[in-house]
Amino acid sequence: MPLQTHPHYQTLLEKAKDSHHNGRSTTGITDTDISHARLYCHAFRIHTIGAFHATRIALENIPVHDSQAAQFVEFSIDLLRDLADLGVDVIPENFRALISTFHRYDRWIRKIDHYLKRSLELEDNTNIRKTTKRFVEIMEQITSCNGIFLTRDTEAPSQASFVVPNLGITIVPLVYGDYHSWNLAYLAGEHRNVPVHRHQNGVEIHLGYPPINGITILGNNCSEVLEGYAMAIPPETDHGFINYSDEPHHVPFIFGSCIHGGWGVFLDVDAVSIQDDPWKRCSLSNDDMNNSVFLTRAIENALQSGHQERTVLIDATQTHSEESGGLELAITPISADPYSFQLDSFRAVSVVHGQGTVDIAGIKTNIGKHDHFGIPSNLSSSFVQSGAEPLVLLDSLLRRSAG
Repeated sequence: MPLQTHPHYQTLLEKAKDSHHNGRSTTGITDTDISHARLYCHAFRIHTIGAFHATRIALENIPVHDSQAAQFVEFSIDLLRDLADLGVDVIPENFRALISTFHRYDRWIRKIDHYLKRSLELEDNTNIRKTTKRFVEIMEQITSCNGIFLTRDTEAPSQASFVVPNLGITIVPLVYGDYHSWNLAYLAGEHRNVPVHRHQNGVEIHLGYPPINGITILGNNCSEVLEGYAMAIPPETDHGFINYSDEPHHVPFIFGSCIHGGWGVFLDVDAVSIQDDPWKRCSLSNDDMNNSVFLTRAIENALQSGHQERTVLIDATQTHSEESGGLELAITPISADPYSFQLDSFRAVSVVHGQGTVDIAGIKTNIGKHDHFGIPSNLSSSFVQSGAEPLVLLDSLLRRSAG
């Protein structure tokens, strides 16, 4: 059965096919086509450490007895590696986004589906069948959307996340740009804490939302958190979270690196062994905690401000290094009057309050609390509130320079 596709996606497929049938001609490819292709490419990129990784791991651990069926499975595993490797490449801003990057994503996904179904014709393997079905379901969430792919920070979907080997925590990818990403650390059961660790060439912002009861750790210091927070983490700085509650705690986090890219979060991790409790207690907002932010208060202030203005909560200088760049986090309340972000680098967006509509490159979709999506660089965007209360957005950029 072919993948279910949205008319926008199908149009891009046909244009890519025509281009390759005509010597990779760019005739008929419009700026709109390129913009839409870039949106779909960034949606697929989420699965660099999502379904492309998780499906490969699942297949590698399923015994296949028929030799030819096993070969088809191995073909699929190789293609899943290739798909994950695409996350290393910057998505072009010209026709190559359509006839190269988008074309490869679609072609390799369809080949995987074909090879796995061929293997099932030779050996009826229940685990292969379940894995194939789930992979297709995840891909169709992208191919059947209009181009604006929404993810949520409320769960860890099966076969679409990554377990960090030396930390044991589950990471759910939400938004993937060229050099930074927005993810969710899904903390439950025996892995309900974030073990203390550091990044050599990456910068981070940890976010916490209520209900919350624990301490967040930064360097030699820590702060008790009973309300929402946002903590800026420079490179080579120990950090973690200890959950005092018996309830699961989810930590959305933003990772950036001009060296590794957003996918580098699972490579650039050094666990730190802590025997006792050596941290100095201090307020979240003081210098020792890198002037981190009480996020719940910032959201309440945005709701009450009455001004449709983007306010920087964490400046890029708080995490910046020459090699990694610095992450900027800002908050914007949106009213019934349209609001547009500047056209600059890739922007990761999280909806933290209300409901509204977003228009990116002429594509519109409804958004609400917990939704996440990306706006590629130099693509126009517009937001309006649609509910009774303001729509409130957090957004993040990776700034290469601290100025």
